[in-house]
Amino acid sequence: MSPTIKRFTMACLSLALLTVEVRAGVITFVGEDLQPTANPTIRTNSDAAAAAFNLAASGLGSVSTITFEAAPLGNINNLAVATGVSINGLDVNGNPQTIRNTSNFPSYPSVDGSNTTSGGSRFVEMQGGTLVFTFTQPTQFFGAYLTGVQTNFFADSVSFNDGTSQSITLAGAGTSSNVGETAFVGFTDAGKSITSVTITASVPGSGFDDIGVDDVEYQVSSVPEPSSLVMCGVAGLTIGCYTGARRRRKMVAR
Repeated sequence: MSPTIKRFTMACLSLALLTVEVRAGVITFVGEDLQPTANPTIRTNSDAAAAAFNLAASGLGSVSTITFEAAPLGNINNLAVATGVSINGLDVNGNPQTIRNTSNFPSYPSVDGSNTTSGGSRFVEMQGGTLVFTFTQPTQFFGAYLTGVQTNFFADSVSFNDGTSQSITLAGAGTSSNVGETAFVGFTDAGKSITSVTITASVPGSGFDDIGVDDVEYQVSSVPEPSSLVMCGVAGLTIGCYTGARRRRKMVAR
């Protein structure tokens, strides 16, 4: 394969793994990076999707990030992870999901779950099942990094209700039993009041996926004119929005 064709092929693969979708009032931001090695270090598409999400979300309100660095290690039981935000969930065996600082599969975290916070170590480990985020103050947006995604075992999804059931399912193109991916999944939903978001890694009678969840972003306050989201959302449909978006400094939620 010539260098020119190879570069073109890689560019097409990159674009295929980074998408913005507009569906009515919901705008979704998804970036997926295959991790062919033991250490999940490739985040080109996922970071670009996160930057585009942050640009759009900041038009709706202040963006805060939950890094789980202050969360206690061990089982999750209605755990408060930020002011007005709690998490709960059961794994595929009916046991509580957990906060960990090492992968459940330490020799190959790229097919399981890992931390994505710079300088951090803690994250939520999901062994299948669900993880539910509940917000005392409704949010108009939500985003998170998912690690160790392998959709050949189960197609992981993020779902919520804005008056209508909504779901974002990861394609996981190229993942297999020994190749996982790191993904950023986010959405904005201007004018809606989202009180809970569920990440699903298995359903009864299906397969299940072991994944990590980290750097969760949500709204802590609103601004008067959410119409700016529409402009950012349209701009996000172009490559320029991805390459030009400068990711804002995250405020760690405590």
